[in-house]
Amino acid sequence: MKGERPTDISRKTGLSFPTIRKYKALLDSGGPHALTRLNEYGSRSQLNEEALSWLVSAVKHSPKLHGIAANAWTVEQVRSLILQRFGVSYSASHVAHIVRERGLAYRLTYPAADAHAQRRQRPVSDRDAARRRTAAEMLLTGQSAEQVSEALNISLRTVKAYGSMVARKGLEALDQSTARGHRSTLDPKALRWLKAALEKGPRTHGFESELWRNRDVQALIKRRFDIDHSNGYVRQLVVKLGFADRMRPPKRRTETRLTVTDEVLAWIAVTVKQSPREYGMAGDHWNNARLRAVVQQRLGVEYSRGYIREIAIHAGVADLITRRRN
Repeated sequence: MKGERPTDISRKTGLSFPTIRKYKALLDSGGPHALTRLNEYGSRSQLNEEALSWLVSAVKHSPKLHGIAANAWTVEQVRSLILQRFGVSYSASHVAHIVRERGLAYRLTYPAADAHAQRRQRPVSDRDAARRRTAAEMLLTGQSAEQVSEALNISLRTVKAYGSMVARKGLEALDQSTARGHRSTLDPKALRWLKAALEKGPRTHGFESELWRNRDVQALIKRRFDIDHSNGYVRQLVVKLGFADRMRPPKRRTETRLTVTDEVLAWIAVTVKQSPREYGMAGDHWNNARLRAVVQQRLGVEYSRGYIREIAIHAGVADLITRRRN
C-alpha cells in the first residue's frame, strides 16, 4: 500500500513472488479487509505446541530410539511417527515444511544413492515435459514471462531461459535439453566404498573430528579417486548415502547486512556522480568493485557484488555503474 516494489517486499519478509502477487490482487480487489480474512481460511495445525516440541526433540535424535532401523530420518518416517504418536495424518510436503520451519532440514535424508541414480536416469516425466512445452507455447503466443511464471508456477528465471532457448533453436531444443541430466563422477563401486568409509567415521581416516565435515569428505574423495567436488555436492552426496546424522550441521547464516537508509542511498547517489579518483580509486568509471570498497570504508561492511548492484539500483544510479574493470 506504500508503493514498495515486490523485490523489496520479498527480501524484507522472505515471502515468495507468487504470494506477494496474491496479496496484491486481494488488496486491489477487496482492500485490506480481504487480506485479513485469509486467517479465516485454511486448516489449523492439529498438533499443539507441546506435541510439536516433542516432535522436534524426536527428530533431533536417532530414528532408532523410536524403533526405526535407520541412521537418519526421512519425510515418510517422520510422517509415520506423527500418525503413530498423535493419530494425525499429514501430507509429505507439510511434514517437510514442519521440519524445515524448525531448522531441522539437515536431519532429513533421502532415498539411497542407487535408487536416486536410477531415478535420475529415467526419462523426464510426460507431465513435466508438457509443462515446459506449455510455457514455451505461451511465450510464442505473445504472453510475457511474468504471466507464464504466475500461470504455471515456474520461476521467472526458468521461464526466461525457456524463451531464450526456443527463440534460438525452436521447441525441439527444449525437449532435447530436458532429456540430459547430470551424472555423478563416482560410479556405483566408488559410492559403495565411500559409504563404507563414512560408516567408519572421520578419525579412522586421520581426521580430527567426531563428525564428518565437508572438507574432510572432499579430501577423502580427492585422496581416493582424485576428484574434486564442491561443498554443496559433497553434503548432498553424504545425505543421499544415508549419513546425514554423521555430518556436522552447517553453520547458520547470520544476517550481516545493515539497513540501507535513505541517507545512505542519497550519499551513494552523490558519490557515484563524482569521479572515482576523488575517493582514491585508480579509474575514471565506477564499477561494483570500486563502489564496494567505498561503501566498506563508509559503513564498515563488505557487501557482495550482487547486493552492491541492488543498492545502486535503489539509489537510481545503476546506469552509472559500468561492468568494465578498467
